[in-house]
Amino acid sequence: MSFEILIFLILSFLFFIIYFLMFFNLRGTVYKDSLNITNKLAKIEGSLNYFQNYLEYSPIEEDMEFEEFESIKRSINYLQEVVIENEEEILKSMEDIEKSKKEVEELNKFLISIYEILAKINPKDSVENIAQFILEKIISLFKNVNAGSIILKQNEKYKYFAQFGYDEKLKEFEFSNEDNVLALKYEGYVKGDILRELNKKEGFSEKFKEIGSDKIKSLYVIPIYVENERMGAICLDSFVSENLNLPKYVDIFGKIFGNFLILKVLENDFNKMFFEVLEFFAVSVDERVGKKHSKVVAKLSKKIAKEFGVNPEKTWKAAILHDIGKIMISDRVLKKTGRLTKDELDKIKEHVSYGYELLNRFRFFKDIANIVLYHHERCDGNGYLGLKYEEIPIESRIISVVDAFYTMKIKGFKVEDIFVLLEKDVENGKFDGKIVKKLKEIVKERNL
Repeated sequence: MSFEILIFLILSFLFFIIYFLMFFNLRGTVYKDSLNITNKLAKIEGSLNYFQNYLEYSPIEEDMEFEEFESIKRSINYLQEVVIENEEEILKSMEDIEKSKKEVEELNKFLISIYEILAKINPKDSVENIAQFILEKIISLFKNVNAGSIILKQNEKYKYFAQFGYDEKLKEFEFSNEDNVLALKYEGYVKGDILRELNKKEGFSEKFKEIGSDKIKSLYVIPIYVENERMGAICLDSFVSENLNLPKYVDIFGKIFGNFLILKVLENDFNKMFFEVLEFFAVSVDERVGKKHSKVVAKLSKKIAKEFGVNPEKTWKAAILHDIGKIMISDRVLKKTGRLTKDELDKIKEHVSYGYELLNRFRFFKDIANIVLYHHERCDGNGYLGLKYEEIPIESRIISVVDAFYTMKIKGFKVEDIFVLLEKDVENGKFDGKIVKKLKEIVKERNL
């Protein structure tokens, strides 16, 4: 079972526990109000029985004394007072029951909405995409909420992982000091004026005006805690209401979705740290052979990937690590300046398999393992493993062209001569002609 699925199941379990606790709490309130009404009706029933017994055993006779009439009158007045007094209380109790019923219906609707959001989350998606999905779904639940954001702690800094109703520039903001961020200082309802005063004090007024937060009239801050540490917040903002009064139970969003997002952030941090370790080894390979080109190959491969509608980040990572398998090849073979023997050449070719085996061990690098494995394939099928054109991932085809370009550039070839050779390789079935053409356009445009 994957890490994300495990987290998802845990959060779903917590959701159902919270649901039943809140449901039985409200059910207890309704039961209490119903019992109160029952007691009052019993009181009236007792008074009516008393009066009925009185009449039964004290019949009105013609020669009844005046005092006896007065006694009956007092009894009738007493009964009337009891009925009137309890009628008001009964009506009030009925209103309380109706109110409690509506609260139960609202809570039920709210909890169903949470379940629907949870059910539609893809645990394998990026933390940014998940945060954006959650935020938009939450905002859609409340009439006067026009915008919002999710801010989370990452690497001792706070940054916005999602925003709705503002400029995308909001995601570029980072804060080292949580005292500068209203979402980390307050909980619940907050006036818009407080936000503007804080921005003015900290010198953020112009920046936040640019992204559109000056329109906020009021907001509701849902804190995100991990144990006792404040790790972020979900902010729901109103451009129309001076008093955004949301039910207190919306804080459940922070407990369920907040913890899920923080776990995703921590997972991302671990992935990033591990990638940096592998990048260090990849760069060390470059240094061993005197070719510091992995980073520049990655940068240009990323640009070309965008042009072809391919995931640029995945291409960039694969390009950085495309020669990671060479850490398993000895310096005697790697640094040899003369012609390689067949055995030595076969050993060099194994670096793609070594790289694949290393990356494929880790779930978060499986998507780039195949790209690394096939970056020495040829379109005509005469590469290391014999794959042909469409069988070769486009990311691998991009990296192989860019790698060849920079290898020749490092050796001192002129750019014009490099493209003459690359175009010949296209004719000979080695490279993808569309990629060579796009590379030539980018190199010419950027004067590389």
